[in-house]
Amino acid sequence: MDSIATLIVEDEPLLAEILVDTLRQFPHYNVIAVADKLETAKKYLRLYQPQLILLDNFLPDGKGIDFIRHTISNNYEGRIIFITADNHMDTISEAIRLGVFDYLIKPVHHQRLQQTLERFSRYRSSLRSSEQANQNHVDALFNMLAKEQETTGSSALRGIDENTLARVRDCFLNPENVHTTDSLARLLGSSKTTARRYLEQGVREGFLEAEILYGKVGRPERIYRGKNG
Repeated sequence: MDSIATLIVEDEPLLAEILVDTLRQFPHYNVIAVADKLETAKKYLRLYQPQLILLDNFLPDGKGIDFIRHTISNNYEGRIIFITADNHMDTISEAIRLGVFDYLIKPVHHQRLQQTLERFSRYRSSLRSSEQANQNHVDALFNMLAKEQETTGSSALRGIDENTLARVRDCFLNPENVHTTDSLARLLGSSKTTARRYLEQGVREGFLEAEILYGKVGRPERIYRGKNG
């Protein structure tokens, strides 16, 4: 699959950095630029024609919903994921009418954003799979554009060892315990990639919750704690 050229339009530096870091976890996504104003976003749209735009609504020089209208009038062929604190139904219904791929309300849960990115990647792959489609293919495409489908137990557990998952549960028996990917990797004696996979599985199963810790210096860090902690 070709890389998905992605433009981020977000004026909050920490959130923009989190979005960049999240996209880096997916090999098919390539962040081509980050814009903190609509005028800059319009310039990048013209220069790069990204396949995907992650867009905030409240920006210093205007609203993202107007930028969506701008993309339509300029025959933009990519898709837009709206990521905004605007929870007004008028904005949501207008964004849907204008054809956004998804609408995420801030503060965005990391897992929810991952699900959307995975769904968009599948959607892109399906579009490129053939020049002609049967009804099943069309139905699958429309399902990808609908609400996120419920993850089945078998797919969620793919690549997950139950004994290791039990060890992860034990690490959070004390409600005061919190872990990062690094600290859990040291406890498990595993790679950070493996530790992250089990932590995210814990979030999916509901016994862990994740939050972003904003430090004074460096990148924001994702920490995990027991759900009832």
